[in-house]
Amino acid sequence: MTDGSIDGAGPGADLDLGWLVENLRERTPGIRHALVLSRDGLRVCFTRGLTVDQADRLAALAAGIQSLSLSASAEFGDGLGAGQALVEFAGGMLLIVPAGEGAHLAVVAEEEAEVGLVAHNMNELVERMGAYLTTAPRGAATGRPA
Repeated sequence: MTDGSIDGAGPGADLDLGWLVENLRERTPGIRHALVLSRDGLRVCFTRGLTVDQADRLAALAAGIQSLSLSASAEFGDGLGAGQALVEFAGGMLLIVPAGEGAHLAVVAEEEAEVGLVAHNMNELVERMGAYLTTAPRGAATGRPA
């Protein structure tokens, strides 16, 4: 879905989330792209500047990183789940935070971006709109095929 809407995803399922992630990008210096994804790696909504193919690849990458974080938590942590994840790479970084049950918010930022500010603004968005960022498991209670 490129319009930012979530079908069958809890309260306000018809809410257009695209403007929320776009607003996050616009008001946070250093953010290049932002994306909401489901736990299983499907894009929900994303900011301008990403193509659909790039959004799909970013969603898959973020889901894989969160899966690794869950495994690390189970093996070496308290097993209560993954928190925030940060991956630095030449030219930038990828930050991922849980965003409601079954959803994550991922941001690609420039390497000069202030990580604390980016993470703070991401968490602030999740807190304000967490119920809308919750995605139901595919095929669960929506009457739609998985």
